[in-house]
Amino acid sequence: MGFSFTRFKDRISGIVDSGSRRLATASRPVRAIGYCLLRGLIWAVYLCPGSHMRKTATAYSDALDCRPPRKIYAGFVSGIARVAYRMEVLSQGRTAMIDTLFRMPEKLRFEAILRENSGALLVMPHCHGSLLMVRGLAARYPTLMLIREPKNDARAAAQRRYFKHMGCEVLDVRRTHEALVARAVLKALREGKIVIGTVDRIKKAPPADEPVSRTSDNVRAMAFGKPVGIAGWPARFAERCNVPILPVMAEHSESEVVMHIGDPIKADGIVATTQSWLNTLEQFFRRYPGEWIFVYDKHWSRLLQNRMAENRASDAALAILPVQSSRGSSK
Repeated sequence: MGFSFTRFKDRISGIVDSGSRRLATASRPVRAIGYCLLRGLIWAVYLCPGSHMRKTATAYSDALDCRPPRKIYAGFVSGIARVAYRMEVLSQGRTAMIDTLFRMPEKLRFEAILRENSGALLVMPHCHGSLLMVRGLAARYPTLMLIREPKNDARAAAQRRYFKHMGCEVLDVRRTHEALVARAVLKALREGKIVIGTVDRIKKAPPADEPVSRTSDNVRAMAFGKPVGIAGWPARFAERCNVPILPVMAEHSESEVVMHIGDPIKADGIVATTQSWLNTLEQFFRRYPGEWIFVYDKHWSRLLQNRMAENRASDAALAILPVQSSRGSSK
């Protein structure tokens, strides 16, 4: 059986949750030792022979054509330890500490977009600071957050400790009937609220001649040059309520949680609109590669590894061509 990032999270969540509860109230030296051990555990997963995490980081690095895989993974490791502590602080209701971390460099532009459009639909990827960013956002603007709780009941219950202190309405789309979800989203957008949700789950792409799946809310789009099936609901709701889609991403550092925003996207057909916001998220991934945690999900990992293998096979074939050509011309 292959590696499953979801199963990995399910297995370590109990240990991380229990440890984080204790460490959040421990002295600073004890906390430092505890989170150092956590970082060591996550590095050990990377260093194991045949590691899924290392293969994914290598393929991700190849797609970005920028920094070494270890450096990308180092950002992932540091972010996990940092967010484990801060999410525990949030679960204890110590929201003032979290709110002071929040920063939005383009606040004036963001507020202008809200005024001009009477609300917005924000799409974000799974990042270290995503929930912390939403908490900072909700403390300042009326917000509805859409979440997808884990299938694992224990991990889902552990996460609910955080949602109690988000400062906004939180709606689980997995355990809530889709009609009720649609009603809540439409109501929030029509009231001029912000609706925000994570959108980077992917599945097998629908066929090119039928790019919108009739049986699921998936749209064919291109990511890192490869076809994927990705959520169509942002385009549907944006078009129905005549609000823009605003791609956002959290950058989580030692001193702050920064909310970066892309250009607003007006709905113009479900396929074109979906591709537009996905293009912006891909640009964010290239700028902040260590922040995106969902790259280690099996679907993204498979896409990136297949992409790298195909490109290397193509390069190898091209390298052979001149040799074959010169042999043929000498006859």
